[in-house]
This record gives sequence, C-alpha cells and structure tokens, in this order.
Amino acid sequence: MNNPFKGIVVPTVTPYRPDLSLDLDGVESVLAYFDQNPAVDGLFITGATGEYDQLSFDERCQIIDRALAMQLKKDWLPNTTSLDIEQSLRLTRYAISRGVSTVGVIFPRECQTFADVKRFLKQILDLGPTVFIYQTGNSPYPLSVSELGDLIGLGRGAGIKDSCSGRDMVRHLRYITELGDRIAVIQGVEMLYLSSLVMGVSGVIGGGCNVYPELLQRIRQSFANNDLAAARRDQALVNDLVERLYEEGTGNEAMKYYLSLCGVCLGTASRKTRTMLSDGKKKRIQALYQQLHAGN
Repeated sequence: MNNPFKGIVVPTVTPYRPDLSLDLDGVESVLAYFDQNPAVDGLFITGATGEYDQLSFDERCQIIDRALAMQLKKDWLPNTTSLDIEQSLRLTRYAISRGVSTVGVIFPRECQTFADVKRFLKQILDLGPTVFIYQTGNSPYPLSVSELGDLIGLGRGAGIKDSCSGRDMVRHLRYITELGDRIAVIQGVEMLYLSSLVMGVSGVIGGGCNVYPELLQRIRQSFANNDLAAARRDQALVNDLVERLYEEGTGNEAMKYYLSLCGVCLGTASRKTRTMLSDGKKKRIQALYQQLHAGN
C-alpha cells in the first residue's frame, strides 16, 4: 500500500551494522514491527529521523524494494529527495518504475528561493507521482501559507509535514485553517501535537514516534473523546520523554536501543552522530521501556 496518510506516523529509524553498512534485515524488522502495531497509522521510510542525507542512491533503492516486497498493510511513503536535484529526480523515477505512487519531498539545498522550490516541484510532478512535502526544521526554504497554496495549485499535492519551531507556530496553524481542507497538514514536532490537534491537524510525525506511538494515539483519542485533561497529561509526558531520548546527543541511538528491547532486530549504530550509547543512557532507556510497558 502506498497512499497519503493521517494519524500517528513513524519516521522509521535506519538500522546499520557495526561497520555502518546498511542492515536491510534490520530495516525489514523495523518495518514489520510497526506494520503490526495498531497504534501506528503510517510509515515514512528511507532516511527518516534526520538520516536522509546519510544514505546513497542504491541504499534507498534497496529500502524501497524491501518495503514493496513486504507488502506492508500500513500506508507508507519513501523520501525520494536528497541534497541535490539530479539525484532526487533519479530516485523518484526509480520509485515510480517500481510502482510507488506517492513520494515524500524534501527540498534540496539548491532551493534557496520560492522560484527554485516551484521549479523543482514541477520537475518531480512531471514524473507522475503524488507528492507529500516534508518540511524539516532546517529546510532551505520554509514555505509561507500563500506559497504552499500556490504549490498545491500545481496538482497532486497530498499534504505537508511541518517541523515548525515555536516561532513558526502561527504559520503552521494557518496551514491548517487555510489549507487543511485541501491537503493533510501533519505536525512534525511531537511536543506540539496537542496544540495543533486543537486546530484540526491531520496527524503527527516525530522521531519519538519510534518509541511511543501508543502515547500519541492516546492523546488523539482523548482529544476526540473531549477528555482534554487526559490529553494534556499525555502530552506533558511526551515532552518529558523527548528530553530523555535526546540526552547526550544520542537520540537516534536511543530509539534503536529502545526498539531492540521491544524485540526488533537492529543495532544502535548511526551514521548521523557516530556516537556510542553510554552505559548510563542505556540504563535510562531500560527504565523508560519499563515505564511505558508497566502493566502489560
């Protein structure tokens, strides 16, 4: 299945072997784990959690092929863009040739103006896919509300994942209120999920979704049931857990270690930071695991 998604979306971690080569069996274990998790509504693959610039063209092709071979039940999207335009177009062509219909788009570094962004997106759209814009916190060109509306007008725009900072929250909320009836607007910072949910956001994507999708699903359900007090409590817990995950600058490693405690077959190596988890951090992640699984 390869469709636009809503709800709780996991930007899946990328497993590596100790020598930092891509671990495709680990990739399959991660995808299978989340595909079977009822709290998860969708997956964003091929270099999520800030590792898209760490994967080669061939490695991302291999991940896409593995996901297709698995015939995942969940909605999923591959990121087919990179740091340069030519490789982005090449990978998008490959994904389409394999039957992928919707792709995630991160604007390459060459996109320094809106004219650059629009030209690039037209090139992607000319290849035939539906696109889901993945606006990261360090996007080379964050879109204004009117600019996003202009891009939607090009056609086949499914939505946007917006990793907004606190100062950009007004822009994010305007995405929802002014464009949310035309596209899916997804919050890319899980600490701000409830704030966006109040305004009608379609879902949430954040690194911590690898660890606590059930908690974010509880926020969603509590809000739907008008239990704002419960939603606030769980949002406060999410915000605390984010701090704990990213202590010592080893967030990706911590997420991978947590998943290994859940039975996923992967190591903790990361090309992004190349930092080993300390023994103290491992003990804290073990405690976090016990906390989230208490009563299970």
